Amino acid sequence: MQRPLLIIDMQRGNVSEYNRFAPSSIASLIKAELFDPIIFTRFVNTPECPARLFLEKTDFQDFQTAGMDPKISEVMGATVPGLDNYGVTDLGQGFGGHRYLLTKNIYSAVTPEFEELLSQLNLDNTGMYIVGADTECQIMKTALDLFERGVEPIVFAEFCGSHRGLGMHQRGLELLVELIGKDRVIRDYMPLRQRWERAKRGQ
Repeated sequence: MQRPLLIIDMQRGNVSEYNRFAPSSIASLIKAELFDPIIFTRFVNTPECPARLFLEKTDFQDFQTAGMDPKISEVMGATVPGLDNYGVTDLGQGFGGHRYLLTKNIYSAVTPEFEELLSQLNLDNTGMYIVGADTECQIMKTALDLFERGVEPIVFAEFCGSHRGLGMHQRGLELLVELIGKDRVIRDYMPLRQRWERAKRGQ
């Protein structure tokens, strides 16, 4: 089975009252054991980070904001390396797939280290499934970067959100529909899940 799942920046600083459903929903998605590989990302505001240089952002430098949400840490299933550990970390097998953590200092998950991981995994181009935060920022930038590199991004809308509010989430989805196509913004995941589970039982 090659069905890669990309979990974008589900960190403490990206979870608020507006998207607090997301960590437990994504954890349940992973526990269904329908994805392989599973790639988690986290954003760290390093001294050379554009958000710090140009916007003078000061958050996401410590565990309080840059640490993973506890529900996500649970399904990562390994001791998460310190925030100074950049690039890709192999987290081993679990929940039906091989797990990786990508630490980055830009909005997009499509970094040189991520592209190197994809080349090592030698995935069939059957789509990269995307969930996480924030819909209008990191998810959109990642989806567009994949799209422009010929990797089909498929965004599961119900497993995405914005800590800035529902309006920002909806705005992000509308732009994604326009930019990557409505068929790549999945608003109802259940029919796909049911089909995949039937296929899994038939093996």
